[in-house]
Amino acid sequence: MSTNQKVNILMVDDQPAKLLSYEVMLGGLGENLIKATSAKEALDVLLKNDVAVVLMDVSMPELDGFQLAAMIRQHPRFQRMAIIFVSAVHLTDLDQLRGYEHGAVDYISVPVVAELLRAKVRVFAELHRKTRLLETLNRDLEQRVLERTEELAHKAELLLQLNMELVGKNQELDAIIHTAPDIIFSRKADGSRDYISDRFYDFTGAPPASAKGFGWLDYVHPEDKQKAMADWMRCVDSGANYEAEYRLRSRDGSYRWFRARALPIRDDGKIVKWYGTCSDIQDSKLLEQSIRDNASELERMVDRRTDELRRLSIRLMTMQDQERRRLARDLHDGLGQELAVAKMVLDKMILQKSAQPPEEEWTQASSIVDRAIQQVRTMSHLLHPPLLDEVGLLSALSWYVEGITKRSGIETSLEVQPRDFPRLAADVETAVFRIVQEALTNVFRHSEASKVWITLVQNEENIVVAVRDDGKGVDKRIAELQPDSVGVGIGGMKQRAREFGGDLRLTNAHPGTLVELTIPLRSVLREPSAVLTS
Repeated sequence: MSTNQKVNILMVDDQPAKLLSYEVMLGGLGENLIKATSAKEALDVLLKNDVAVVLMDVSMPELDGFQLAAMIRQHPRFQRMAIIFVSAVHLTDLDQLRGYEHGAVDYISVPVVAELLRAKVRVFAELHRKTRLLETLNRDLEQRVLERTEELAHKAELLLQLNMELVGKNQELDAIIHTAPDIIFSRKADGSRDYISDRFYDFTGAPPASAKGFGWLDYVHPEDKQKAMADWMRCVDSGANYEAEYRLRSRDGSYRWFRARALPIRDDGKIVKWYGTCSDIQDSKLLEQSIRDNASELERMVDRRTDELRRLSIRLMTMQDQERRRLARDLHDGLGQELAVAKMVLDKMILQKSAQPPEEEWTQASSIVDRAIQQVRTMSHLLHPPLLDEVGLLSALSWYVEGITKRSGIETSLEVQPRDFPRLAADVETAVFRIVQEALTNVFRHSEASKVWITLVQNEENIVVAVRDDGKGVDKRIAELQPDSVGVGIGGMKQRAREFGGDLRLTNAHPGTLVELTIPLRSVLREPSAVLTS
């Protein structure tokens, strides 16, 4: 038994709760704790294990602690084993004397002091460990004395026998080295190789003994040579275990990956020798590369799928805009024209002053048709303002701002810099208009604001659109655009900005809210040909 080997500590009590408390108290000792709930179970454990200390309760059914201790002491194997009694009932001096008479080394009363119990058990466990170690040392010493006596008595015969065994061991070692699949080597303290097995020469085709010293480096791949040598000399200087991977050239000129490991042998703290192996890891390297390639391919597939989803999202929004544009044309060119014709007919009938029906009814009908035409036009502009395609973003925004001021009563202003603001790509102008439209809708619905300021600025690098109100502001989670807090409207605004490499930010302006859209200028300007045809 070594000085740090764990010993067995047997805890005997018919109450599981107490056993659990003992286990908690003694857990910090780092020893093997064995529990028994009866005297019979404890005897079974003792017969099957080498136990250093027995911690037992005095009061137990069937056999009490004193009876169990007497039975244990009758066995020759347990004559010197430490027994510690624990009792919450038998606490008199006579009880303690009885315990010591039955072979106890200590008698502890309840409640148990954990630190005291650990200290006592630790002493007896260490004593048991040292006793076992002493017995082992004594047996070793006796064996050595016997061997020495036999050696002196049969010196000549023993020397001959040792020589024969040495020859046999050398033959076994040679067989192992020559049949091992790995390259086996040894090195001097300075790092130069003084031995390398035939496996190296078989693989590389190098001339015999040519790999000694630093000759083995001639067969390392040129890309790996400098690092392999630097790693090796670093370990030689520090004395740390050596491990490195490099490619070795085979006799046919191809290279295979090997992993080299070496351990230092020390004498009085000084390295006197290195022993190591060099293992072929080509197959595992190929497997690792295959795994990396598969992972890269998987990432590319994910990127492709992400791009496809992004394109699908863009297409969906484009189709939505196209559908709005179609509905706008239908409403404007179809229903709107029909209603206009109806109004002209009614106006004509009023001018003719037909006797039937009365003039006030025609006037009322004309007014109704007039309001219907206005509603259709309003819906058409909201779905997709014709000004956006015909004149551009600035006119569409001006019309929309004027309309929102009339409809909501919120004072709204639009500032543009520079005054000759350029035309943007059609899809960008649509996206900017929709973002401003959604921002103003949110102001009308949620902000309780009385004023709104809209700015549209072009600088050297970006197009910046800002919508600010003097309302009550927004929740912090909404301002941070957290996915679980923003609705479809803000989410759509954010997605539209991303489609053109832009950024959408929401901040509390104290008072009110600031919605700021930034889009890189290089991705938004309309091509010259598009400007000419618009």
